[in-house]
Amino acid sequence: MKTIQSDTPWLQKQIKKIEETNSKFCNEIKKIKEINPEIFNEFNHWTPLKLTFLNFTLDVCAIVANKKFKYKNYIDLFAGSGINKTKGKYQDFFIGSPFIALLNHNNKFNSFIFCEKDPLFYNALKNRIEGLNFKAKLYNEDCCCKLEDILKDISLESERAYNFFFIDPYKLEFSWECMKKILNIRSDILITFMTRTIWRTINTEQATGHGHEALVRIFGDESWKNINSEKGVLELYKSNIIKERKDAVVLSTQINST
Repeated sequence: MKTIQSDTPWLQKQIKKIEETNSKFCNEIKKIKEINPEIFNEFNHWTPLKLTFLNFTLDVCAIVANKKFKYKNYIDLFAGSGINKTKGKYQDFFIGSPFIALLNHNNKFNSFIFCEKDPLFYNALKNRIEGLNFKAKLYNEDCCCKLEDILKDISLESERAYNFFFIDPYKLEFSWECMKKILNIRSDILITFMTRTIWRTINTEQATGHGHEALVRIFGDESWKNINSEKGVLELYKSNIIKERKDAVVLSTQINST
């Protein structure tokens, strides 16, 4: 097995926390790999960087939240199967976002909520969570259809609750209407924003197969028609966030997909 290469010792150390052979949870990862072993999410070589960023962000946010809030909720809207395998010559296995949260941060959150609409991924994730005796609430539906129910789950103690949302869509599924609802509750949000895919879709819907209607869903209107550069894609989305939640602090990190 080949370890993902990076330019910095810090990043190498962070990646090892989620890599099968180096994680301190290697026994737990081995166990969940043996449950429905034929089912896993397959991603490209930049996926470990995204998952590493999630793990690091949870480390920071959970420390602050535990000092201020009695109730802490982790919500993963595109949870997947719980196991990721990278494509290419060297095929490494990494824990997915659900187990990054459950294994590394189980004692920092009071509840874990996972949404995954694919039945195969959902059942594998459910079996794997039960195999490690973790407690979590799972929805086998489109997250946009179940978001109201999820928000009800976490709003019982809203004045004393902290919510962390991880939003990692497979393509261009996540709507602005859903984002608006999340922005209007106390939350930190980590979202994978498909800047390059959106830019391609703006220029030619044939290039992606998503269609221009997906852009209206993502931005909430036809403001995307005024975007004239790839950089402008992210800038428009960030400005929409500020308009909806004026006190929001919006930070972005670029992960190249080429």
